[in-house]
Amino acid sequence: MPFTLRRATDADSDAIAELFFASFRLLTFLPMLHTSEGYRWFVANVMLEECAVTVAEDDTGIVSFLALHGEEVRQFYTRPDCIGRGAGTQLIEAAKSSGVAALELWCFQANTRARRFYEARGFRAIRFTDGAQNAERTPDVRYRWEPSHVQTD
Repeated sequence: MPFTLRRATDADSDAIAELFFASFRLLTFLPMLHTSEGYRWFVANVMLEECAVTVAEDDTGIVSFLALHGEEVRQFYTRPDCIGRGAGTQLIEAAKSSGVAALELWCFQANTRARRFYEARGFRAIRFTDGAQNAERTPDVRYRWEPSHVQTD
């Protein structure tokens, strides 16, 4: 079933923060550095202010969101009970077709499910780090997607 995509508004802040917090808790290899209140503050005061945030929703509410800043996918999470249903794919495809020349994002190396997701959708790993520069101090990988250009004569 296709999901409805729309631009997030300030009224979505709490729902996005709850989804973000619940999704991040699935990443059991990471330390929990922030409280649910911290996620609420971040979504309202940073993410919605600095990024174009698109949500995917169905009759249960917001099931996934993607925060885009230029060509940078800053945040991209799906509600745990909705993983694998296609909302994330719809959001990534919408970002790809938004007119950007490329998309880039960071992913934790240990997040094998997310890495398979990105690689299956044309992203390629361009850099691996030891995690020294991220808050979690966990090794990560930089991904990049570029549209394939078909040359015609």
